[in-house]
Amino acid sequence: MNLSSISRKDLTCFGVTTCVVMVCFVLVSIFSGFMHEPQRFKTMLVTIVLVFFFQYLILEPIRFFIQSIDYATWPQEDPPYRAEEGGPTMDHIGYLKIRLRSLRSELLISEGHTNEMLNQKYKHIAGDLLLYGSYFIALMLMVVLQEDHTNYYNTNNMQRLFWDNTSVTFGLSQVYFIYQVHSYMKITLVEAFYAQKTNGYEGWWAMEQWQKIGVVRLRQMRPVDCHIGLGKPEWDKKTYAPEWRLPYHRMHYTEKFWRIYDPFVPAEFEPSFLNGLLLNYDHYGYLLNYPEVAGYVVLMMSTKINCLKQIEYLRDYSWLDKNTSALFIDLTMYNADANLFTLITLRVENSPFGIQLPRVHVDSVSMLGNVETRSNSELLILFVYTVLVILFARGVFTKIWHHPAAAHEAWTMVDLAIYILNVFLTVLAIMRDIETDALLQIIETATKGQYLDFQRPLRLHQMLFIVKGFLVCITTLRLWKVLQFASVFQHFTQTLFSAWRAVASLGVIILVVLMAIGITLAVPNGNNAVVFSHMVQSVVTCMWYSMGFNGDIHPADFFHGGRILGILLYLALVFLLAIILMNVFASVIYDYFNETSRILKEHSNRSSITFLEFLHVEYADLFGDAFRCLRKTYESRGHTVAENVELELNRRELIKFKRDLIKSPQELKRALLTEEQRSADYRLRGEKLFKLMAILNLQVEILERMVLGDKDGKLPTPPASDSDPDDMPEMYRKRR
Repeated sequence: MNLSSISRKDLTCFGVTTCVVMVCFVLVSIFSGFMHEPQRFKTMLVTIVLVFFFQYLILEPIRFFIQSIDYATWPQEDPPYRAEEGGPTMDHIGYLKIRLRSLRSELLISEGHTNEMLNQKYKHIAGDLLLYGSYFIALMLMVVLQEDHTNYYNTNNMQRLFWDNTSVTFGLSQVYFIYQVHSYMKITLVEAFYAQKTNGYEGWWAMEQWQKIGVVRLRQMRPVDCHIGLGKPEWDKKTYAPEWRLPYHRMHYTEKFWRIYDPFVPAEFEPSFLNGLLLNYDHYGYLLNYPEVAGYVVLMMSTKINCLKQIEYLRDYSWLDKNTSALFIDLTMYNADANLFTLITLRVENSPFGIQLPRVHVDSVSMLGNVETRSNSELLILFVYTVLVILFARGVFTKIWHHPAAAHEAWTMVDLAIYILNVFLTVLAIMRDIETDALLQIIETATKGQYLDFQRPLRLHQMLFIVKGFLVCITTLRLWKVLQFASVFQHFTQTLFSAWRAVASLGVIILVVLMAIGITLAVPNGNNAVVFSHMVQSVVTCMWYSMGFNGDIHPADFFHGGRILGILLYLALVFLLAIILMNVFASVIYDYFNETSRILKEHSNRSSITFLEFLHVEYADLFGDAFRCLRKTYESRGHTVAENVELELNRRELIKFKRDLIKSPQELKRALLTEEQRSADYRLRGEKLFKLMAILNLQVEILERMVLGDKDGKLPTPPASDSDPDDMPEMYRKRR
């Protein structure tokens, strides 16, 4: 029995077994006497998949490890091999069929297929292409399915609701002075959240679906010294009495939960590893950078009347004054219908000029992503992605195990980085779910007057997206290495390798000119044009303007330092950078492309096969079985076989003649073959004709044995003739 029949039989057996198991599982789940909800049924399926993973990833290695120790400690002699009784025997027709398959394979194989090193290289590339290509597609599908494009609209609407004026609320964009902060908190953060009563509770004026979780937190940053210097400011940590007076007196209401008249107290954060890792970051303001784990904090109350009293108390005792560098207003909202959290951070930055610089930052996050809330397609892609990651890791570690020197190769390090990023992604997802579950348990037992800090799961969620981005980039880079069999990728890679010095030198020149023009534009125009207000922003503006993006820049922005100077700087930006240097950069790349193309054509081996030709021969049986149903059947159309062959040859000659008429003289010149190529082509055609003749003879012999022979394909021996050779006429006798 040949290999193809064995694999087909095993595949059929596996498919039938899988169908039987799935049908039995579905029937038991439906007719077991229990009514399973779709979510519970989905949970059961995921649990079964997890059990299989645990079986094959943990228990199976442990079992093989114990068996290896047992075999190494007490080795046993293997019994001699014996052939199975009653196994299939090969008859004469079977041998002829094997010979027929061999001749058909030889008909496909040309001289270029005899290069064993090239075949091994293509074999390795085919395996890598299948593994990395399927992994890359699964990764892309997982990223796309886990992304919700509707979150943008929620983020945009929330920013508009807290930034702009409405008929009910006061916009943060209209806060110009520090005393207006109290009015903003009273109108937008208190009265708007207790504006209407629906079903017995007070909700948000804009959308009833959004509910505030916990209370609002006010946090302000105060420097120790009001002097503005070039160094990093030192933030105050002392405890003050009302109106920021010293010494601090402990009031009689400090120990009580009733905190309406509680002052701004220094922020207290639990010193833990996760807090130091996730909350140790800065808010980048317009003037300074403000740490997250510092400053003075006060929590608002959960009822409207108490919140209004708090705001009046903060206003009367000047808890917000000119020494307040920045005020942060943090609140968290949740929408049960959309399964979406919205973390809002409102910042009011007090400038040295007395004018407030406001900013609204909104994060829309889907943190509750358990099995019951995921779609079937997302679970399927996640399962396929997990299997491909396991196969990928097995291939990498198998390669390192058999060839330890491969661990020092660059592409092996890239594979290890992909595996480490997948492990890190899994750890971050587990940590985010743990943090979210801990906060949800606090919500079940907490009172409405507590502040629930969702910054830690938010930071984990953001780190998840960052790791996914790096994973997509490095997987694309690894897939680029696999696609090097194509001439296009070889051409591009060779061009980058040969032109990197010229490109780097020209890039440095462009960067120097870009920084010079950007800084020059920022000096006279920075105080009047927002696109040149900062040195870095000015350089970035010059860069994207030289690339052709001019949506937010106006010609008047160049003329704040004088019309003549503005025209000179504009001409330098447009002609020197955007036209001359960018075109020189493109010309250098184009010249190297032409040079690399010429070198590749000179060193190309015409006798070697391409990757597609290798796949056509290597997997001829697979493609033949898979696309057998798509083959066209023979139709006589009222003609004999010879007539149909003649008609087909005439049709092909006509098509070839029409193509030759359309070709230009240059194409005809390229189509001409050398004498050596003609000889090789003639020899190849002759070999194929002889192979076809052998195939036809073998097919005739098989047909003869199947029709005239017995069940084993043996032909009957002809009976002995009774005639005497001497009685044969002279003309029919065999001449010696």
